[in-house]
Amino acid sequence: MFRSLAATAVAFAMTLVPITDASETEAKNEAAAPQNGPILQIFQEWLTAFNSGDVAEIKVFYRKYLHDDNPIFALENAQDTCGFSVERFEASSVTALTVLLRQRCLQGLQRAKLELVADGKTLKTLDFRPLALPGDGAIKATALIANRLAARDEFAGSIIVARGSKRVFARSWGLTNVTSRTPMSLDTPMFLASAGKMFTAVAVLQLVDAGKIDLDAPFGKYLTAYPNAEMAKVTIRQLLNHRGGTGDIGILGREDGANRARVRTIADIVKLNGTRGPDFPPGTKEDYSNYGFILLGAVIEKVAGGSYYDYVADHVFKPAGMRDSGFPDKEHLKKVAVGYTTYFGAEPKLVANTGSLPWLGASAGGGVSTPNDMLRFLQAMRDGKLLSPKMFKVATTAGATPWYGMGFVVNSGQNASWGHGGNSYGMDVAVHYYAKNDTDFVCLATRDMACNRLIFAWFLRTFPPDP
Repeated sequence: MFRSLAATAVAFAMTLVPITDASETEAKNEAAAPQNGPILQIFQEWLTAFNSGDVAEIKVFYRKYLHDDNPIFALENAQDTCGFSVERFEASSVTALTVLLRQRCLQGLQRAKLELVADGKTLKTLDFRPLALPGDGAIKATALIANRLAARDEFAGSIIVARGSKRVFARSWGLTNVTSRTPMSLDTPMFLASAGKMFTAVAVLQLVDAGKIDLDAPFGKYLTAYPNAEMAKVTIRQLLNHRGGTGDIGILGREDGANRARVRTIADIVKLNGTRGPDFPPGTKEDYSNYGFILLGAVIEKVAGGSYYDYVADHVFKPAGMRDSGFPDKEHLKKVAVGYTTYFGAEPKLVANTGSLPWLGASAGGGVSTPNDMLRFLQAMRDGKLLSPKMFKVATTAGATPWYGMGFVVNSGQNASWGHGGNSYGMDVAVHYYAKNDTDFVCLATRDMACNRLIFAWFLRTFPPDP
């Protein structure tokens, strides 16, 4: 239920540069090879540090040349690629350099671009990204990354990639619980975190279609007894689009244990947060808000005349064929895979995330589903089983928030997509659909940031661009 990395993820799709024969490569290298100078020396220093795989050495370089004390991307990339060899220099000048690099233990290439600042002693930019892989290369690269993460116990979960109605890749790694020794499967329920916001958005838009909710009405029209009059002016559209200034919910952090113990229902969460006003004038800017989706859950309950959970079960899970999805409370998690996190202790040691779980998930996230069910959800969305064509377009088209539609993370650029991610202690989820390639990507994990920052990121970077 934390802010999802997928909310700000973009598809780093790039065309694959063909590798020429040896003589042509040598000629191009000779033509583009930089003269010995500061930019070449810094590149060589970077490559040496990167290829060493030594965390301290890499950090020293980034601190010296980029004023970056914690270069997460570089550290993870060094571990995943095992370093680079120079394929060829593509362009060079006194202040800039572009180099094609071959990954040592992954298929494919990366392009590095370096540019000096005016003083010639530090870097303005150092960017390196994988090039797209043809055919099923992205799937193979993703599977290899998942294998290596699982071997380091940094990933346990499942990945499904489908094109059209056909699954082209589906596999699970790890155990549902280290004490039970039960292997993960595509039918193992795992926590969804913020990916569950999609269910709330679908429910709201169904009620909009039925004429029971007005997107541009303030939520106070439905929650007439809401304590704070200024907050009650936030519209349903602003809640769905993360532009209401409604903030977080006060039960998700390590320090929120006392609040977690006090709340069990959506109404309890509203009571906990209901007296405060918006963080900024509603509609003036974007700010990812869990509380906004809690308010949407309360509106659903008011308008539908029943519990949020029953509505979603009957109007989302059932028509989509999601047989193993729901919102079990903490006393009924026997079938749900246990999440393991490194965020609780002083040392980076995996511990069960049970102490961080609220009593019950809610409309901002926290429910459970299986990889198979989440694929069914994506397919049901496209098949019109959940939303009318009009509401489907509203949900999956970016509004005032450029990376978000109505409850769905949207990428409108190359490799246009819609879906949602989610992450919290010991859970990470990436669920997205790429329309022009007709490709579904589903990743559910029981480790910190395994899907979004690592597995899904590699898939995006090597995924072929739109046809």
